Amino acid sequence: MIPDKMVEFAHGPQLMFFGSRNAKLRPTATWAFGALADGEAGTLTVFIPEVEGAATFENLHDNGRASLTLADAATHEAYQFKGPHQGTRDCIDADYTVQEIYLSKLTAYLEPFGYGGHIWNGFMLNPCKAVTFAVEDIFIQTPGPGAGEKIDLG
Repeated sequence: MIPDKMVEFAHGPQLMFFGSRNAKLRPTATWAFGALADGEAGTLTVFIPEVEGAATFENLHDNGRASLTLADAATHEAYQFKGPHQGTRDCIDADYTVQEIYLSKLTAYLEPFGYGGHIWNGFMLNPCKAVTFAVEDIFIQTPGPGAGEKIDLG
């Protein structure tokens, strides 16, 4: 189960960094563009452009571990979600709609800070893969007291 606050945070205009590791335990990180959190099922699905994610997709196939860091660029509130990879598939039209909504929210949110469409419109989002993983752990990543603490999901 993913707490409602975390589901809302995942659906907000957050910066998204998806992490994985290879067989030699070397990390790989890539951008993700949009997320669908299912609080009751305890899963997160994120959308990773194929041009960005080749190493990530290979790592997921190799060891099955996933990590997603979500960060609010204005407040620096951040969380890391970790768990086993459940599947990767090609994106469908509905997934691309989620990405468009995500980018619209992100651009509108960051425009006042000078990080608007001129940055985000440069990413090649199609073709894209939808990556789903089960959330086993969530960690606070907000700088300051409490950073690194595990959130109780029980």
